[in-house]
Amino acid sequence: MRDPVPPAWRRYAEPVFLFALLFVPLLTDKYTQYVCNLVLVYALVGIGLNLLLGYAGQFAFAHAAFMGIGAYSAALLTTRLGVPFWISLPAAGAIAMIIGAIAVLPALRMKRVYLALATIAFAELVTWGLVHWKAVTLGTDGVDLKAPYFFGWRIGSDNTKYFVLLAVAAIMYLFAKRILQSKIGRAFVAIRENEIVAQCNGIDVARTKTIAFALSAFYAGIGGALFALTLGFIVPDGFGLGQIALHFSIVVIGGLASLPGSLIGAVLVTILPEALRGLQGVQELVYGLTLMLFILFMPSGIAGLLRKYGLLPREILAAPGWREQAAERRHAGASAKAAE
Repeated sequence: MRDPVPPAWRRYAEPVFLFALLFVPLLTDKYTQYVCNLVLVYALVGIGLNLLLGYAGQFAFAHAAFMGIGAYSAALLTTRLGVPFWISLPAAGAIAMIIGAIAVLPALRMKRVYLALATIAFAELVTWGLVHWKAVTLGTDGVDLKAPYFFGWRIGSDNTKYFVLLAVAAIMYLFAKRILQSKIGRAFVAIRENEIVAQCNGIDVARTKTIAFALSAFYAGIGGALFALTLGFIVPDGFGLGQIALHFSIVVIGGLASLPGSLIGAVLVTILPEALRGLQGVQELVYGLTLMLFILFMPSGIAGLLRKYGLLPREILAAPGWREQAAERRHAGASAKAAE
């Protein structure tokens, strides 16, 4: 069944929420604003991972590597080649997307554990390259990204960076929403549900998986470039296993297959370590326990709970009747062979 027409308050919730976010810098101090900037960065990264894991159902661990590729692409293009950051930003996403589309080709026939292992190996290879390819990446010395200028306006403070991050995050959120409402988005969900049935329904599984990986890498690359802008300095260690765990926590806690869930997860996962900063002895324990509780007792995340009580709309489903159409095609094919 299709979703009913949402009530007025829910229909206008997104634009009102976006308008309210414009006033955040007026209510925060310098450090709080920095944390808010990180929330926007990780919201983008979470959306990208949700497209791949939540909607397309591909269990991969290379997202942190694509984030690192995007961060280093933007930083090196800007600092070493003198490319304006506003050109380096989309270029970073494009570079990550191209590498993601190429890297997935050997893994297209892999599933579940094997796909996860292959992508972990790729992530480790990228980290190794960032550390040892010193002639390009400067190795463990890191890359210092200076504040860019926008029509003579220096984007140096956390407040000014926030508006850049908010604009990019809003555009990318709407872009993801349009993708999921399109034929490609429905193909993602069909493959997640059953690859064989999706293929029988005329969906090119290999092509759709490649698109899912490429889009996910694009979002991670843009997020990485904005991560470099937020921090102003990046090192290879910033894109290791810790980032992988953080990204998966965002989509698990926020909610798989939910764009609002990616935003919710980014807020909680970014703020939780800051809230537990005074509990240095048990910070990791509390953080890990929280993640385990969500996996065991709330597998659909906070977004699933909100959806249950009608506070969020139901997410995209495959086209109505696609399973029945696929079954009819298989039955017609079997009947034709029997008649021969």
